[in-house]
Amino acid sequence: MSKKRKVFAILLLIIILLIAGFVIYKQIKKTQEQKFLSQLKGEVVFTRRNADGAFDIWKINANGTGEVMLFHNDLNDFKTDSRAPQWSKDGNKIYFITFNNKKEKVVFEINEDGSNPKLAENPADYKLSDTRQWSREDDIVVKEGDIYINKSGQEVKIYDHKDYYNQDYAPGASEVSWSPDKKYIIFNEGGYIMIADKNGNSAKLTKGSQPDWKY
Repeated sequence: MSKKRKVFAILLLIIILLIAGFVIYKQIKKTQEQKFLSQLKGEVVFTRRNADGAFDIWKINANGTGEVMLFHNDLNDFKTDSRAPQWSKDGNKIYFITFNNKKEKVVFEINEDGSNPKLAENPADYKLSDTRQWSREDDIVVKEGDIYINKSGQEVKIYDHKDYYNQDYAPGASEVSWSPDKKYIIFNEGGYIMIADKNGNSAKLTKGSQPDWKY
């Protein structure tokens, strides 16, 4: 075998090993994330962009199963969003912002299975903002895409946004809130819904944004 062929064979072997290592790493990470999610309970409502460029209301179990679309806004002829879904206090309804056929912003409600969409009977129960928020909690702080929680009067980082940071185009974590028992944090990053615990472990739940969690 010539010297050039030996060099080529070595380079090819290195590439194969790198690819194999990457595939193994991705599989291990996926298994770890599935194990992390499997212990979680409750349901998460969220938004996801559709083919028309607008956002629909979806729901998924916190363990990653049972994903289903609940609401697609066909109340008018123009493309519009459904924004910032929020569970009612009793967990039987979901409130969210959408638009009527006059392009007016309104609070809507649906049953937890997506049935009976209508104007909210008690719109004052809706508390979320439909504009982007870095954190929805007083005791969770987001700085340059990283998440910090308050422990004994000190800010402790529990999630590190490792990628490029830009406030407008690559903002890192946003729409951050607690799970109902305050053991986990749910948030949006890069168009995906993420869940993290207080020890820095995290997992990708699904594609979407603006999550709200109930048990």
